[in-house]
Amino acid sequence: MTRLTPELLVQQTRSNQLETEYYGYIVYCGKNKEIKTFGNTQKSFFFHRSCSKPLQASLICDYGTKDYYNLSDEEIAVCCASHTGEEIHTNLIKGILKKANLSEKDLLCPAIAPLSEKEQKKFTTYSKLHNNCSGKHALMLAICRQQGWDIKNYLDRNHPLQTAVYNKIKTLCETDYELPFTPDGCTAPNYATTLEDFAKGFENLFFSPKYEIIKKAFMKNPIISGGENRLDSQLMMMNNELAAKVGAGGLCYVANTETKEVLGFKIVDANMHARSIAVTAALIKLGWIDINSIEKKLLDVTLDKFVKTETGEIVGEYSLYKDVEAWLETNILC
Repeated sequence: MTRLTPELLVQQTRSNQLETEYYGYIVYCGKNKEIKTFGNTQKSFFFHRSCSKPLQASLICDYGTKDYYNLSDEEIAVCCASHTGEEIHTNLIKGILKKANLSEKDLLCPAIAPLSEKEQKKFTTYSKLHNNCSGKHALMLAICRQQGWDIKNYLDRNHPLQTAVYNKIKTLCETDYELPFTPDGCTAPNYATTLEDFAKGFENLFFSPKYEIIKKAFMKNPIISGGENRLDSQLMMMNNELAAKVGAGGLCYVANTETKEVLGFKIVDANMHARSIAVTAALIKLGWIDINSIEKKLLDVTLDKFVKTETGEIVGEYSLYKDVEAWLETNILC
């Protein structure tokens, strides 16, 4: 097995002493699909995890699913979301299932606690609707119903739906190799490409007129596309020209629909705080986020850079490593 060779992205100090470091990669896909990377990825494969949801959902543009069910932008957004299980999310998913003459029992994702801590406190038992992937599963079922495919085994790797998803990802990511496979956390099939090829997939999805309804759903509904205090939702609220999606395993991809550029991040140890710091600080450096024109409380969530004691005393901070800033200046801002 090849050893990963990531680069230092984020440092954390405590009382002026360097305490912790976080490593990973940054991938940039510019105009004409020009690829640049911070860190030698060695073209390693990484599973897309939930970052693949908008690519999976793009099947609706091939099958005319939006018009078939009269799906709203909000319903499309929740189908692409790793949502927090708030009432706004679960109600939309119930509506999608109803339109397709389906119910919660048809979902094959497990019943787990919602990502929202507020919602967790409202229930003693959780439903499949609370699963952060339930929107994706609802759309998969709806497409199966539309196409006349079996709904009982829609997660089988060789099911017509999953074959279509696999081929769609290969097309969008422009791959000429077989994609590594794994069951995702929600048990749905999930595939891997290089970080570079997935950046191409994001570009081909969010910058193509064919998939305008996916882009529109993201940009008009940042909270539905994620939820309270979710990194991707917060980024889109700070700049409504961005389409962002996080994934497990330390992933976050951001498409700038104004400049037609994509930036992807992989934190190797999957630390969510380090991911938030790296992504937000890099986007500020690039000018994709203007700190002078956004609500401070949004920035306080995504760029929570201070290390504090349990009494609130500030004793250190997180920062983007200087070599990352230099790379951004030399390779993207030049």
